[in-house]
Amino acid sequence: MPLNAVPLNRFHNRALAAPRVRGLLRLLAIGIPAVILAVGCAQERAPEHYRFFALGTEIELTVVEPGRNDPGYVADHIHRRLQVMEEAWHPDGNGELARLNRRLAAGESMEVSPELASLLERGQSLETASEGLFNPAIGGLVRLWGFVTDTTRPRSPPDEEAVRAKTASAPRMADLVIDGTRVGAANPAVEINLGGYAKGYAAAHALDQLREAGIEAAVFNLGGDLVTLGRPDGPRGRLWRIGVRDPRSGEVVASIQVDGGSAVFTSGDYERGFEHDGEFYHHILDPRTGFPAGSVRSVTVVHDDPVLADAAATALFVAGEEGWEGLARRLGVEDVLIIGHRGNAWMTASMADRTMLEESITEAVIR
Repeated sequence: MPLNAVPLNRFHNRALAAPRVRGLLRLLAIGIPAVILAVGCAQERAPEHYRFFALGTEIELTVVEPGRNDPGYVADHIHRRLQVMEEAWHPDGNGELARLNRRLAAGESMEVSPELASLLERGQSLETASEGLFNPAIGGLVRLWGFVTDTTRPRSPPDEEAVRAKTASAPRMADLVIDGTRVGAANPAVEINLGGYAKGYAAAHALDQLREAGIEAAVFNLGGDLVTLGRPDGPRGRLWRIGVRDPRSGEVVASIQVDGGSAVFTSGDYERGFEHDGEFYHHILDPRTGFPAGSVRSVTVVHDDPVLADAAATALFVAGEEGWEGLARRLGVEDVLIIGHRGNAWMTASMADRTMLEESITEAVIR
């Protein structure tokens, strides 16, 4: 056992106990990284659920305490807003982002919406903070691998020479020239793909809408990445308990307790991928090599900023077993859980204080 590894039962003992609740709800849909393990409230009112599809994933809003507004109206508003985002920011088609990418490839600039300009500026700062491991400018590389759409999956990896050529062109968010709402690029190889942090932005927007509507307690779940509002039993009640799944088996391997206003985002090799000649290839590409990153299976981040949580989970996955710890410090992310390939896990001390690991995790290291 490594020097800083601890027996599994230590995590069971130090984890916050989840009290018994009425109206226990288990949402264990196969294939998503995080699930709500317990939702309920002291009142007799049952949680209300609203499901819809947007941003390439199934989305669920669970409202425990609706407050003064109609949660169905709020859910519909959020759904329509996310549909607009999806159409505008998909890298293909005639949406705003697709048009921008075509202009950048032609060496031209374009006026964009203030919202997209702000999102691109945030992408630049996240790229800098992650030392290039989070890089939305590698959309051309994503396209080469065939991971642009959620509905189709490639059957074989691209030619290695083509991958090396895309990587050698070195597209970076830093190549973008943003002057107010006019966006150009110093490198025509830049092709923006917002998939690494668009869900985080959407989650932040949904959380703002829920707050403005007076919703007091809810969970907004974007295909397993989620944000929480309030507490299920009121301001002084218990915390939310979120389950993290094993990317392969679908079993819950850890439960994490989080307060209201928390974002829980996971990046892993389970979302999109394919097998070829006995080797599995997934969609999280290392910008340095052009190939899928592969030293860990999943990374879960808890933070109060959904955009940072989303981007950090991707960057830490790319950093892998050797590089995640230093990068987490540089990003300002304190709560990190990493699941390895051998039934092992790493986590920060802050995450260990809120996490209970299941017996399938045979070794855990706190750093």
